[in-house]
Amino acid sequence: MSFFSPEALLALLLGSLYGAVFGAIPGLTATLALSLAIPVLLFLGPYVAMAAIIGITSTAIFAGDIGSVLVRIPGTPASAAYTEEIYDIGQERSPAYALGIASIPSAIGSLIGLVFLVLGSLALVWLAKQFSSFEYFWLVLLGIVSGIFAVPSLLKGAIAFGIGMLLATIGYDPALGHPRFTFGQPNLLGGIDFIIALVAFFGVSEVLEHLFHGSSRQEFRRLERLARGSSVFREFFVETWRLCLREKWGLWRSSVIGTFVGFLPGAGSDIAAWICSNFRRMRGGTKEQITLEGTTANNAAVAGAWIPAMALGIPGDTLTAILLGMFLAMGITPGPELFNKYSSLVVQIYLAFFLASVVIMPFGGYLSALIVNALLKIPMRALMGMVLGLCVVGTYAVNNNPFDLYLLAILGALGFVLRQGGFPIGQVVLGMILGPLLEQHFMVSMIKTHWSFASFFERPVAILLALANALLVALMLGIRYQQWRRLNRLRMLASLAKPEE
Repeated sequence: MSFFSPEALLALLLGSLYGAVFGAIPGLTATLALSLAIPVLLFLGPYVAMAAIIGITSTAIFAGDIGSVLVRIPGTPASAAYTEEIYDIGQERSPAYALGIASIPSAIGSLIGLVFLVLGSLALVWLAKQFSSFEYFWLVLLGIVSGIFAVPSLLKGAIAFGIGMLLATIGYDPALGHPRFTFGQPNLLGGIDFIIALVAFFGVSEVLEHLFHGSSRQEFRRLERLARGSSVFREFFVETWRLCLREKWGLWRSSVIGTFVGFLPGAGSDIAAWICSNFRRMRGGTKEQITLEGTTANNAAVAGAWIPAMALGIPGDTLTAILLGMFLAMGITPGPELFNKYSSLVVQIYLAFFLASVVIMPFGGYLSALIVNALLKIPMRALMGMVLGLCVVGTYAVNNNPFDLYLLAILGALGFVLRQGGFPIGQVVLGMILGPLLEQHFMVSMIKTHWSFASFFERPVAILLALANALLVALMLGIRYQQWRRLNRLRMLASLAKPEE
């Protein structure tokens, strides 16, 4: 079957629409969307099924930014990396411009990731084989350090990350299998589902923020005026392309990093978006720059995750793990056999990625900008009621467990309290993502080396990553010290300039 057959093109289009819906609704992830579609896709044949899978995975990631722009609620974990920035852009500039930054750079990142996918990236695949638990430990630690230093208050960033890591310790120990902090509650043995925490911290806490602070209504009315006074097409396409041309090196850098993180088994687009956006924050980037690099990295990671899946049969994330299951169910073995026996299918995968990047994502994002402009006409109370309803429905849909609704309320109240104290919610989420990974790789490394700490410094790649962590800490402490000295100098000059009484 040809890629340009009506069946394949229709599957790509319908898969894209289906993925966009799941990505935009808090609690409904790309993984859930793909899992629910598998029973149907198995009966459509490999060519049609691959087109639909690429449509689902490509659009579900960037569609998570729609809720971030409108009501500061990310639809996917990757969108949480830059939710505050993209929401502020929509408030200060226009929703169309914010959604343009969400979709156009995502398409560019996906195209650059596709280039690496087509070329085979043999050197990157070889490097991925060198990664063991020791290298992953230092890589995760690098993401943690960059996240803590990325916020203005180092203390509040560390506390927020600690809270997220503490919440992630609830349930069974990933290395030893002992239950922790369950307080005799069987529903907590599996831990707190990350999607539920994401919806609670960004969704319920945002609804509470609007409920207790009347100023949010004024902000929403201002956002509506901005939407009426701007051209959606010009803001979405023209202004976004100007930004992309100004930040072409940032696009290239975040695409390469996103692709690299994506092909590492178990990493995926979530960690790629956090790493790139946090590094840009530490360098004092603007909100547009932080958002652009985060959105570029998350979709580049989608294509990057297909590299080890197709070449080695190793999943780069949960989505490609499902993909490998699809291959095996259809009698296709990933790896050299895929390229030798099913070369036409490989070409179709490349073409589907290209079409999704060039056509589906840009114009799907433009359609979402028009929809957001229409949603702004809904009364504020009605919109917040709809948001809360989607949070409840999305949370219950994750596990079909009523206990999750109690967790939603408790974590939402905690998120509201943290907001009032000025603690960054994003760092709490980062702690829940990276904390368990850090613990798991540390424990695995310790167990297999009989608790030898020297083993973390015995492999070349591990040593390089350890040095990168040390240099990053030294650099950021130096920058913070210079900022502290400059602030003290300004205070001293202000006190000397004050007239004596």
